This record gives sequence, C-alpha cells and structure tokens, in this order.
Amino acid sequence: MAHGFHIKGTEQFGYSMVNRYLHSFYIYMNTVQRICKLYNYAPVHFLKGYVAHSCYIRLKSFDTFLKVLVEHKDYVTANCIMRMLGDCVAIFHLVYMEPDENLRLLRHCLYVLDGCECNLRVLPGYTIESGIPENELIEANKQIEFNIEHRKRMMREVQEILEQSPLKQQNPEAFNRIVEDRNWKFKEFKSYNKKGQNQYQWRELYQQIDYTEGYDLLSYMSQYAHGLSMSNLLINLDEQGIDGVIGEALGLLDRMNMYVMNFYSEKNLYIIEGLKEPEIRDKILACYDEKHRPSIAEWERNFTIHV
Repeated sequence: MAHGFHIKGTEQFGYSMVNRYLHSFYIYMNTVQRICKLYNYAPVHFLKGYVAHSCYIRLKSFDTFLKVLVEHKDYVTANCIMRMLGDCVAIFHLVYMEPDENLRLLRHCLYVLDGCECNLRVLPGYTIESGIPENELIEANKQIEFNIEHRKRMMREVQEILEQSPLKQQNPEAFNRIVEDRNWKFKEFKSYNKKGQNQYQWRELYQQIDYTEGYDLLSYMSQYAHGLSMSNLLINLDEQGIDGVIGEALGLLDRMNMYVMNFYSEKNLYIIEGLKEPEIRDKILACYDEKHRPSIAEWERNFTIHV
C-alpha cells in the first residue's frame, strides 16, 4: 500500500484495499445468493422477492466496479459506477428502510412507476426503422415490444397496489398529490403545493447514509458521470489513487449489506449460516494475510464476528 494511506481494518488483509474490498464483496455475495434462493419470484407486489433480485443487480455492479478499476485502470468509468452505486444505496435506504410498512410500499410503488414511465418515454414505438439487416431489425423490434409490455404490466400491478393502500383513505389529498407527482422522495406524508417543498434532494439522501462528511463526495462524482472537466483530466492512477477510490466504494458496499440484512432481519441466521459453506468461506478466508487468517475451525466457531 502507498505510504501514508491507511483505512482502518486493512491490516488484516496485508494492507491491501483490493483484498479488503473482496472480503466485503464476498460477504454481500453470500447475502444476495441466500435471499435469491429464498425468494426466486420478483413481481412488483412481492417486496421480498423484488428487493432480492434488485440486490443481485447491485452485486454485479459492485463486481464490475472493481474489475474496471483494477483490471482496466479506468479511473473515470470507475467513478461513474461509484456515483451510480451511491444513488442505489441511498435509494435503498430511503425506500426499503422506511419503518412504516404502508409508506414503504408507497415509496416502492412510486419508485417503480417513475422508473417505468421514464423508460417508456425514451423507448421508441413498437417498431423502429434502420439500415440494419432485416433479421436483426425484426429481433430488435421484438425486444422493444417485450420491454414496453413488461413495463406496462409493472405499471398495472403498481396501480392495483396503490388503489388498495390504506393511505388513500387516511389522507386522500396527500396521497393523490404524492402519487400524481410520482414523488417517492417525499419527506412527509402530507399535502403540499410545490413538489420541491416536500421532496428530498440527492445531497440529503446521501446525508441519510452518512456519506457527506466533510464534502458531498457523491455529488462530486457527477463530474465523471456527466463527462465534464474531471473526465478529461490526465490522472496518474497510482496505487494510492486506486486505494482511495476502492475505499470509498467499500463504504457503500458495507452499507448496502447492512441495509439488506436489516430488510431481511427475520432471515439473518439463515443468511449467516451461508458463510460456513466452503464455496463462500474459502473466498473470504483467502482475502486475509497469513498472520490474520482464521483457520477453518476458528471461522466456523466465530464467523459471526466477521460479518
């Protein structure tokens, strides 16, 4: 590790930020694999299944982040991915860590509805015309049609859930306004005049996951995501630079696993038991240096303290 750069806990991994990241990644991998095994059905109305499979998508993104940075030394793309991951972790916290069950379902429905509608606005119609070969054009149009119908089906499912929401009877004015605005980022369940008066800004969502200490790092990452000046700078990506980026992503990865474990708290014992399975256990143990690596027997006795 570069001189003078240290993140608490890295000594267990030979001061390797890559190994430290992989350690957390494999723990999250175990969490995701176990919940996806339990919940292999992911319709909009079944939150446990829907969330499980959205976590699998994030698992792949955390994996891609490390590959892009370590294998390809692509600092710009890595920061773009980290900004996306930051948004996803903040969204998960807001939507699925909502303590009130009815509000949680409302946020979930509006988040799905907002995403589907935005996606439909940019999808072409059922057919596109292009200079590509006819057989490819046919397949492309089939895929477009499938995507449109899939999103429309999800929107119908959401509308059915919203119609049955107790919140609709509790405060019709607030409910209708929030639904009309697709305002899944609402601060309070109440009526309001302007959307911005009752809506979290992204900086506030980052604050909720304790990720703005000192400065708003994730908003800063937008300079990479939007291709502004930061993406055009010549950057000397040395070992210390890589460690810094991995360290920030590690914070998001650990938060994501913590939130998911909280969401599936009734299945925590089942999830943790997966850490003793050889396929996962050996991956995790390989992350430690020889001095700190627990034996298999020690791991199986005390593995819960490593979670």
